[in-house]
Amino acid sequence: MNYNQKLKEKFQFHPQIRRIAQHRHLPKSIYCQIKEQRIMREARRRKELNRRKHSKPGSVPFVPERKKHIVAVVK
Repeated sequence: MNYNQKLKEKFQFHPQIRRIAQHRHLPKSIYCQIKEQRIMREARRRKELNRRKHSKPGSVPFVPERKKHIVAVVK
């Protein structure tokens, strides 16, 4: 690990090394879970848009994504 770290430091200005170092490396399982969550979020959004499109105007209110995750407001 130390040897690899020293190589990265030595060649840090080489374009290919810089490109590799700037990427965020994650375990494959975490990467796949993030991808799956993104697909599920897009599906929920698409379904809500379709429901809004095919219902009476105003019957399905538009709730921003940020407000959906708020459980309670402290006063």
